[in-house]
Amino acid sequence: MTPFQTFYLVLSLVVFALAWTRGGHTERAGVAILVCAYVVSLVAQFIHLNGFRIAEAIIDLMILGGFCWLALRRDRWWTLAATALAVLVMAAHAVTFLTPELTAQQIRADVAARWGIGVLVILSLAAGVVERWMAGEAPASRLADWKPRRTRAT
Repeated sequence: MTPFQTFYLVLSLVVFALAWTRGGHTERAGVAILVCAYVVSLVAQFIHLNGFRIAEAIIDLMILGGFCWLALRRDRWWTLAATALAVLVMAAHAVTFLTPELTAQQIRADVAARWGIGVLVILSLAAGVVERWMAGEAPASRLADWKPRRTRAT
């Protein structure tokens, strides 16, 4: 594992834990989208089409759809940033797909570009959690009602 991969993994785990424990429902949805995409990409990373990572492009398209849905349904600014960054990832996929006869160097450049943008997505999620904390909003974990609901007998 390269140092950047280690950094990316550690940053992701720290931000996901922070967003899950200190974020609201929107931040938790963002964590769920990213974790699901990560798990699916572990299986799909070996699917290629003439050097183009078609399965990863489909997963990134689903991430774009998830963040776009969050941006349209919720009132958090970081979802707009994450959606814009997901559009950039799709642009990187499009450029790679439209490149005839991909070389190993072009494939590495595509992966590096998408990973760099991925770091920005993670940082936008972290900034959303920090902004929520600075605004004094309670995290979703404190708002949860963990007591079983009693039904009234009528």
